[in-house]
Amino acid sequence: MKEGLKGFSVYVPGALFIMLGILVVFFPMLLVGLFSAGLILIGITAISVAHHLRKHHRNSHWKVNWEHV
Repeated sequence: MKEGLKGFSVYVPGALFIMLGILVVFFPMLLVGLFSAGLILIGITAISVAHHLRKHHRNSHWKVNWEHV
């Protein structure tokens, strides 16, 4: 029983350190990944919206010019 407890007491801190190491390494990477993905999504959305608005605006402008002619 003592041997089992000793092994357990050695294993748990090791596992905790490994988990902490994984968190320390992967958490910033995950945050950066989410942040960059969010920025890319926002950028794509903004570009598509701007493009759509510009296209729509150009069409309406063209129609106005056409009416004038």
